Amino acid sequence: MRSDQEIIQLFKESVREVDTNAKLGNVTAGTELAQLGLDSVMTMEVIGVMEEKLNLRFPDEELATLKRIGDLTKLVQRLAA
Repeated sequence: MRSDQEIIQLFKESVREVDTNAKLGNVTAGTELAQLGLDSVMTMEVIGVMEEKLNLRFPDEELATLKRIGDLTKLVQRLAA
């Protein structure tokens, strides 16, 4: 199972693939996705990159409930278990 830090790192790498100018700073489990300045299209592109890297599919109804990075790490850990 991947640690929270590994998933956060993967998220940051995925954001940079979508937007090479992204300024993420210190991203923690408590960071709200809305704070990162990603619009809905960019967010879906980042999710797509993460799904590809992890070989997982995130259910749309689960994605709609994500508020913080910690929600994303829990989702990845649950789906990968």
